[in-house]
Order: sequence, then structure tokens, then C-alpha cells
Amino acid sequence: MPYKLPQDDEGVCLQCGTVIRGRSDKHFCSLSCKNGWHNREMQARRQIRTRTMAALSSNYSILEALLSDGKTGAGLEELCGMGFDPNYVTAHRRGHFRHDEYACFDIWYNRTDTRIFNVRRKAAVPR
Repeated sequence: MPYKLPQDDEGVCLQCGTVIRGRSDKHFCSLSCKNGWHNREMQARRQIRTRTMAALSSNYSILEALLSDGKTGAGLEELCGMGFDPNYVTAHRRGHFRHDEYACFDIWYNRTDTRIFNVRRKAAVPR
């Protein structure tokens, strides 16, 4: 049997790739294909969210340990060796004296290319 190309009024299922007949705006051949496609999409989003929250949690624990030891700064290379990832922050702004200020939840710090300094906990503002 020769291979048949889909006509203009036929689409291809996004999940399994079979030809769909019927409405022109139909994307899936069955409910199980629709559910499978959406589950796969949501799983990828959940994995990204989980990795991001794990990195933020790790950064927060490391910064909190610095504060509990009474330190207000450390070398970025040393912190990265402990698991700190400077790419994950919850806030960033240009602070006083043109230093970049970063936050990991309620802990703020300044950062250069090789060091973080002025690590401090900012009190939450009551509403």
C-alpha cells in the first residue's frame, strides 16, 4: 500500500504522529494521546521548578551557615565548592556605591566576580 500524505483537511497527532481526520483544529487523535502529551509537558515544567527550588534552598542554607558563623563574606570559589550557585537568586538590584545586591529570600549580599560580602538578613516589612 503506498504511503499517503495528509490532506489539507487532515492533521497529525502531536503525541503519536498518526493522521487525524475530522475538524481542522484538532491536535490529538484520542483522549489518551491528549492526556499523555499534557502530562509530559507538565512533568518537564515540574522538573525545572524542582531544580530551581533545590538550588535556591541550597544557596539559602549556605548563606544562613555563613551568618550563624558570624561571617559577612567569603570567596565565591569556596562557596561554589560548598554547592552555592550564584545563578540562582530571588532578587537583584543596583545598590549603593554601584554594587550589585542580590537576595536569596530574606538574606541579601553584595557580589563581585570573586567574592560575596556584606551578607545580612533583612527584616520582613509587615503589611
